Amino acid sequence: MYKVDNLLLILVLVLASCTGNKNIKRELSSEKDPRTKEQADQDYWEHRGKDWSKFGYDGYTGKKNKLKFVGAVGSKSNLKYSLELSGRRQELLEENLFDTGVSPNENIDCDKVMKRVHRSAYGDCYFHKNPEHLSDKDKNLTNQLRMGAVHQRFGRNINPDTIAETSKQDLMTPSPLEISEKLLSRNGKQVDAPVINVLATAWLQAMNHDWFTHGKNSKSKSYNIDAHKSHEHFKGGMKIPATQTESNKEKSLESHGYDKTFRNRVTHWWDASQIYGSDPETIKKVRSEYNSKGVPTGRLLPDGKIAVDAKNRRLVYGKDGLPITGFHDNWWVGLELIHTLFHLEHNSIVDNILKPRIGKEICVPAKGKRFSKSECNDVLFEKARMITSALMAKIHTSEWTPALLDNEMLQIGMRSNWYGMKEVSGISLPALRGKVDGGIKHLISGLVGKKTLDLYSVPFTLTEEFVAVYRMHPLVPDFVNVRNDKTNKVTGKVSTREMIFRQAKDTFTKHGSATWLNSFGTSFPGAMTLHNYPTWMKNFVAERNTGKGHGDSIKMDMGAVDIFRDRERGVPKYNDFRRALNLPAIRSFEELTPNKDDVKVLKEIYQDDIESMDLLIGTLAEADRYPGFAFGNTPFYIFALMASRRLMADPFFSDYYTAEYYTKGGIKHVQKQNMADVIIRHFPEFKDRFYGKRKVFPGDKMVVKNAFRPWLPVYSDVKKAIKDMDGL
Repeated sequence: MYKVDNLLLILVLVLASCTGNKNIKRELSSEKDPRTKEQADQDYWEHRGKDWSKFGYDGYTGKKNKLKFVGAVGSKSNLKYSLELSGRRQELLEENLFDTGVSPNENIDCDKVMKRVHRSAYGDCYFHKNPEHLSDKDKNLTNQLRMGAVHQRFGRNINPDTIAETSKQDLMTPSPLEISEKLLSRNGKQVDAPVINVLATAWLQAMNHDWFTHGKNSKSKSYNIDAHKSHEHFKGGMKIPATQTESNKEKSLESHGYDKTFRNRVTHWWDASQIYGSDPETIKKVRSEYNSKGVPTGRLLPDGKIAVDAKNRRLVYGKDGLPITGFHDNWWVGLELIHTLFHLEHNSIVDNILKPRIGKEICVPAKGKRFSKSECNDVLFEKARMITSALMAKIHTSEWTPALLDNEMLQIGMRSNWYGMKEVSGISLPALRGKVDGGIKHLISGLVGKKTLDLYSVPFTLTEEFVAVYRMHPLVPDFVNVRNDKTNKVTGKVSTREMIFRQAKDTFTKHGSATWLNSFGTSFPGAMTLHNYPTWMKNFVAERNTGKGHGDSIKMDMGAVDIFRDRERGVPKYNDFRRALNLPAIRSFEELTPNKDDVKVLKEIYQDDIESMDLLIGTLAEADRYPGFAFGNTPFYIFALMASRRLMADPFFSDYYTAEYYTKGGIKHVQKQNMADVIIRHFPEFKDRFYGKRKVFPGDKMVVKNAFRPWLPVYSDVKKAIKDMDGL
């Protein structure tokens, strides 16, 4: 009889080879894929996980039980799904990455920027003098030194012809205000997502701030959305500033056929720029020392540390009333919690991992050269940033994503993305890295580690389509239950409207970081469905910061804005979006959703024309979603593409992801630590929110394995409710 590991090896290789043969190409009826489009569509509907075992809360078991792992992956329904999904991801990587142009290399000295290998301030020079890190097909991209940098265009996942056709459509029809009122607003009747907590909501927005922003709105151009009789708050219509456009110089760059291109005002890389900033000035501000009134002393903090009020476990605020951190637009209590945790984590990494290695692994004097104190401080900062940003990327990949997309195969798949098959199967085949291609490479090695870098011949960017599917405002609850950090008792509830913008600082101070963290960890967000935008988002004044002054606030309906922004930026309608990803189009509103009331309203608004339905509405309404998934398959396939792309295109998750650059302790920290570890390290009083009480920590058994689940005691109630539901 085969050993388990041999069985797994055979399974992996069979899966990989089948994935290559089953790769779903647009050129249907070709030698690679002899299927017709109708056959490919039929396979999609049959192999999308409908026959999976029941939804299992915290369902990942592969690491501890390899026989169960073999059974899960090798079951007929799961195997079919795995092949279908792997093939589609490979197709998306090959056919749904489009170049919108990288700015020229003028006025940039990469020898100076990359004197030491580190996450650069602007996110540029990552491939400077490093052609050996790229495959032969990608070596022509080595000279694009501003790839992924701040102020680079968003890329596209959909070709120019489809975008151009979309851009010709009427921006105002159907009315964004009518859509928001009739299909998005929850009007005080929140549908909960009880299997996750509000910390998951805050985490998502914190990650978004790292990944993308279109910057401040245009001051010279705006649109007027006409009033609609159904919407009581905007009787005179709603004025909305246009998205910031490119400068004349930026527009002059070849756009490869796209009529509409926009710029990302933070780096495209997964580099924790929301903590550190995307320019040298912000980085210096974050590294600076402040007095008790928030006034900078003119000195940098020692040892490469960053500003944080460690005593009160919260951020430092400047004299302008703004938090000292890398990016603070759209600020609220949830962001303060996430930013505080990782400001504290950065400094902990300095103290516990890096400083003990000075003179051994880091700041080692070379022959004839000594490190100055200031230069060593820079090295400590740079390495702490690399370790912190990698830890955040790992947490998002292996914890946050499975919390929202929870079934066993997704758990296995996301962990394999980071760790490769070794973590879930015990197999390590490093000799095959860089020597095989396609799906087998990703299955064996994962997307992180040496020789995993792959740009698929397209310069790395985040995309407008990726921005569009991350519109997840239903996750914001109307209220958060305030749960005291010491007694663990609920003492009341606070509207999230009181937590935003200039109110955030006072609201945070009223209860303190520990109570707020406990409250977010045990409260439920909203579900990703229609009729579930926060009630107050129908009518509020949006500000760009929390400071004492603000110059560009606007009264808005967030749902209407989300609908309008997709149209303004040329994001295709729902069915065109699906077709562009080679997913089957939905033929009717009845096929879209079984909810008869929603079908009636959808037909009324879109005049019974499903082809005119907006992407956001379709993704919230669609019944096409896998078991245990918080959202549907249309956004999921963009995530499958771009979440993979963010890892495999970044040299700091590839050939630079080694002890040479991160230190041995740094690599171990990223690989072994999770979100619960981070929370307990800085809030040790919360160890009993995750662990049982048989003995003393850390000998206790971990009960809540994922910090984005509701913490104890709420976790136990949710798990019991799911178990009872499964027993029906």
